[in-house]
Amino acid sequence: MAAAPSVPMFGSFFPAWLLCIFAGTVVTVLVRVAFVATGLDDILRWRVAVYMSMAVGLAFLFLLATVGR
Repeated sequence: MAAAPSVPMFGSFFPAWLLCIFAGTVVTVLVRVAFVATGLDDILRWRVAVYMSMAVGLAFLFLLATVGR
């Protein structure tokens, strides 16, 4: 039986998926800052859907890259 993926952090085990959600959110915020600086943010129709999808997609990408099961 396989255990849930976890990362040892600060003396206890932390769920890897939570770290990946945090990383996806941080990278999405950085991408949004770049979009605003280049003017690309102004032409997006559904900003909330775009950034939410980007955060979820990046979180899944980070999870696949780190856990890779």
